[in-house]
Amino acid sequence: MAIPTPQPRLVLGLQTNIKGNAHFISDEEVIYPVGGVLCVHNFNQRKQKFIKLGDKGQNVTSICVSPNRKYIAIAESGEKPFATLFDATTCKKKKQILLPADKECSTKEFAAMTFTADNKSLVVVTGDPEWTMYLYKCEKAKMESSTRANNSNGTGTVVQLAANPTDSSLIVLVGNQLFRMLACAENVWRQFGFSKADQVNITCACWITQDRLLAGTIDGRIMAFENGELKAIYTATDLMVLNFKIAEAGEAVVANIEEIDFTRYGDTQDIRALFNFNKGFAFAHYPGTVYLFEKETPHKYRRRNIFKIPDNHIEHEEAEESDEIVMNEVNFMSVNISEDRLIATCNETQLYVVRLWGQDLNAAPEIQFQELGMNLHHGPIGGMAVCAWKPIFITSGAYDRTLRVWNFDNETLELYKKYLEDIHGLDLHPTGLFTIVGFSDKLRFLTILMDDFATTREFPVRNCKLCSFSKLGHLFAAANGNVIQVYSSISFEHMFNLKGHNGRVTGISWMHDDYKMVSCGTEGAVYEWQISTTRRISETIIKSCQFANVNMTNDGKSVFAVGSDGRLREIMNCNVHRDVMITPSGLDTVLLANSDLMMFVTGNSGVVYSVKLPILDNAEYQEYTVHSTKITHTAITYDDKFMITCSLDGCIILWKLLNIEGKAVKLDKEFSPSTEILIGRGDLDEKFAIIKDLQLRMHELETEHAYQMRQSEALHNATIKDIHEGYCSAIEELKEKNEQLEIDHMQEINNINTEITKLKSGHEVFVQTLESNYNEKLIVEYEKYIKLEEKMEKMRIRFDKELECLYAAKKDSEMQITNNFIQKLNEKEVQLEELIEEAKQRNKEHELIKQQIEDDADREIYEIKTTYEKQLTDEQDSNVRLKGETQIIKKKLMASQKEIDDLKHTVHTHENEQYKLKQIILSLEKDTVDLKKEIAERDSTIQDKEKRIFELKRKNQELEKFKFILDFKINELKSQIEPRDRTIREQMEQITDMVNELENLQKIIVSLDVQLNELREKLKAADSEIKREINKNRCAKAALKKIRNDIHFASGFIQDIPRLQKAVKDMYHRYNADKDFAIIQAEDQESKNEFLRQRDFLERTVKTLQIQVSKQTTAVMDKVKLVEENASLITETNYLRKDLKFELRKNMKMEALLGMAKKVMTNRESEKRLNDAVATRQEIHNEYKQKISDNEKCIQALKEENKRLLNKITEEKHGTITESLDNPPSDI
Repeated sequence: MAIPTPQPRLVLGLQTNIKGNAHFISDEEVIYPVGGVLCVHNFNQRKQKFIKLGDKGQNVTSICVSPNRKYIAIAESGEKPFATLFDATTCKKKKQILLPADKECSTKEFAAMTFTADNKSLVVVTGDPEWTMYLYKCEKAKMESSTRANNSNGTGTVVQLAANPTDSSLIVLVGNQLFRMLACAENVWRQFGFSKADQVNITCACWITQDRLLAGTIDGRIMAFENGELKAIYTATDLMVLNFKIAEAGEAVVANIEEIDFTRYGDTQDIRALFNFNKGFAFAHYPGTVYLFEKETPHKYRRRNIFKIPDNHIEHEEAEESDEIVMNEVNFMSVNISEDRLIATCNETQLYVVRLWGQDLNAAPEIQFQELGMNLHHGPIGGMAVCAWKPIFITSGAYDRTLRVWNFDNETLELYKKYLEDIHGLDLHPTGLFTIVGFSDKLRFLTILMDDFATTREFPVRNCKLCSFSKLGHLFAAANGNVIQVYSSISFEHMFNLKGHNGRVTGISWMHDDYKMVSCGTEGAVYEWQISTTRRISETIIKSCQFANVNMTNDGKSVFAVGSDGRLREIMNCNVHRDVMITPSGLDTVLLANSDLMMFVTGNSGVVYSVKLPILDNAEYQEYTVHSTKITHTAITYDDKFMITCSLDGCIILWKLLNIEGKAVKLDKEFSPSTEILIGRGDLDEKFAIIKDLQLRMHELETEHAYQMRQSEALHNATIKDIHEGYCSAIEELKEKNEQLEIDHMQEINNINTEITKLKSGHEVFVQTLESNYNEKLIVEYEKYIKLEEKMEKMRIRFDKELECLYAAKKDSEMQITNNFIQKLNEKEVQLEELIEEAKQRNKEHELIKQQIEDDADREIYEIKTTYEKQLTDEQDSNVRLKGETQIIKKKLMASQKEIDDLKHTVHTHENEQYKLKQIILSLEKDTVDLKKEIAERDSTIQDKEKRIFELKRKNQELEKFKFILDFKINELKSQIEPRDRTIREQMEQITDMVNELENLQKIIVSLDVQLNELREKLKAADSEIKREINKNRCAKAALKKIRNDIHFASGFIQDIPRLQKAVKDMYHRYNADKDFAIIQAEDQESKNEFLRQRDFLERTVKTLQIQVSKQTTAVMDKVKLVEENASLITETNYLRKDLKFELRKNMKMEALLGMAKKVMTNRESEKRLNDAVATRQEIHNEYKQKISDNEKCIQALKEENKRLLNKITEEKHGTITESLDNPPSDI
């Protein structure tokens, strides 16, 4: 079977001794060191990723993140310090930065480290005594350049390294008596700018632009540099505006740096964690105070906010003053990518965060930091325990004196309380509702309430570091030195003592049914106790081992113990059954699962060992390292799915157990974790009172809000009415404008058409003239072209002859020149051979002379060397003597300088205190005047409100009296209503029967009336259609007669074409556009009139139907019949609308066929219409005669149908009336 594998799910803690121990790598993810890992924590999604550190993270000195948040550099100390590069997204190792092997290095760590602005290089500075700066390329991990980091005379220590935000070749180094601004050119670093930092202790620095730098000093001053030169020095507390152009009031621009004493304050006022971002910069000054400056212009920065970290200082009586730590002293700060959140770390084991760009300094003088994530323990954890009913565990802080209840299901902190006494050990009741806690004075039994711990009983056990509830919860044991005291958790009686240990008891474990208990001590003894008889039933003593912890199986047959010798022992029946070595450095705890099938032991300063069960002679186990210090407590949850470990550095790890199939405890299917909590009666009553008060206030707010809404609705309705009126008037104006524009547009189109015809005629004339002119010019140009061709041919023949003559002359001259140069070349070769022989002769002579000169020089060098060695020995002796004298003088000078500095410091502190006290007095006087005014105003408002409250109370009493009277009357009316309700119910049943019969009759009558009305309407529609067609025919005949007359008149101009064209155009314009537009307008008006007529008819029919319904039906059935009639009318209107649309569409089709729907037509269309108009009279007469005869036939058929339907309706009405008279209803 596989060994169970613990996987870290949640790691809580923080290492505060590492530089740069918290960075944003995205808007939500933060990296920080905890235990032996680097944690990448997304607090919104509650997810963690881990980068494992070497040597449990104990050698990590600093962490740095690149400007683009893609690389993480981790510096570690050792014989030779090194840095490791990791990818921030994948958490994988990229490169390792090592010091050059050819250089001797005695330093143990890197003093500072940073990335350059281009994210391609890493700059590191080694510590004492070398103080050397190296620049490495990240891609290849190769050193590019190096230089000395401190001053050239060996003074100064590097504290911080700052890279220019835009230029990767600019670096600044700051520290105690050190300020070096370096520029790199061709891998050579050269210092420039300010260098008078011998008396300055600089703690931090940052670039705010490419050429501007800020540096903070140990005495609380800000030094501003521009282009490498010191521009100004400010006091951080007084600095409100930083302006590089103009010196504001209160900003002292110092020309001579020797005028200031940079060491007059202590370490509590030093500037820390100075850093910049796009919108400004921030720094820490005084413990827990962060100043934020906002960038207003490229040259001006203004103080916007002051942020405070809460001071959680813990006073311990045994701690000395020198050992006390300022808990809220800021170590490092970082801002996220969006630059809206700032994270800060201090000496406390806690991450703090604050929102930027909220209220400014005037609205909120100080803004508090908030804890990022859960509130963590500071210092070692004194005790930890789990329960059997709930998914919670409890921890206690040995240093911070706190009790905390955690929920491991949803990973939250449920309860937190701080005490004044030291807390040592604790245990949690199986129900999760009670706990026992060992304080420095007593052992207390506490009840876990909803938001507090309530002390139920106290027991006289001092400094109890070990206590344990029994498995069933009715007993608990407390170790008091070497005695185990057992108490009842129900009656709180002291049941008995278990004595036998000679050393301090270190471990207690109960059997599953509380029949037995096992304990171990530092003297090397493991005792097994029987609870019912309080006797010791077995013992195992190994004096060579100090046992640290013990655990018993559920059946009580086996006991597992671990101790200082690093061996795991299984004890059965007083004998060591198995004894295996785990680690020689010692084991701290042993943990058994509730199923007894899994075991975990811890030791070796934070290592968790998963041991395979059953244990063999050679134990099989696996190691897991996340803690960096000794693990003090371990526990496993009730379902064997999670394990919890705590260590000395306050780190808490929740492990998820994998590979546990068949090894975890099997819970009952009906079991579910308890969610109940305890709350005191007083707290519950108080909460009920608060809820009642809030409900009352809510009701008042609702009424007030409803009143305000009504007021606002009235105002809005008035404004909407005004807007609607304006809107309607604007629409009418726009309609009028649109009509006018359409008329103007038609006029412009007619004008444009006339102009186009004129332009066409003019263009044709112009083209004809151009053609005639260009034909004449072409003839002239062609004659010129022929003449030029003849001239060119003559010139070509002449130039060919000249070219042949020049070619022959050139050939003769080339032959002559080559012959001359060959003769000269032969002469030069002879001269060259003579010169070579002469050079060889001269070289031989030069070698002889050179040999003689070298011999003479060696002799002279030897003589000079002997003389200068004598002089060197003399000078060294004198130098040693002078060094001793200068050392004595330096000591005297330092002593006198120290006295002068102390006196200056005292004088300056007194002056500052006096000035500050005066300012405080003035501000307090102003505050008192303002407060007096405010008190007077508030008194007046309080009196007014008291009067209003009295009036409201009086009204409330009157309303209560009126309410009592109304309640009495309502009760009387209710007693009278009940008998009347019964009678009404009976009568209603009779009415419903009658109504049903009347309803059936009414339906028949209504349906007949509807049919009759439909037929009448159809008849009227047919009559109107016939009249409309007759009128249309009459109009068409009149128009046709006019057209014939005009055509007859135009036929007289057949021989005169222009006059004929003009007459046809006039006819076209007369009978096309204007007439068509008038016809369209008339038809539109007719359709509107028809629609209004139909609407009026429908309204009249509705009114008549309503009158009939009101006469024939009772009041009970009015609503039902109206709804049915309304539905029938709606259907009828829909049918009528469809008919109307169909008729309109038909009308449009007819107009389109006749060509009357268009306002502007092409020439072809106009010609066609003209031909149609000129058709013979007989064709048109026959066509319209056929249409009239068809319409007359249709009208005759409709009249006959109407008569038939009327006769049928009258017969049916007469039959129904006679039937109703012959058979009257029985109820009536």
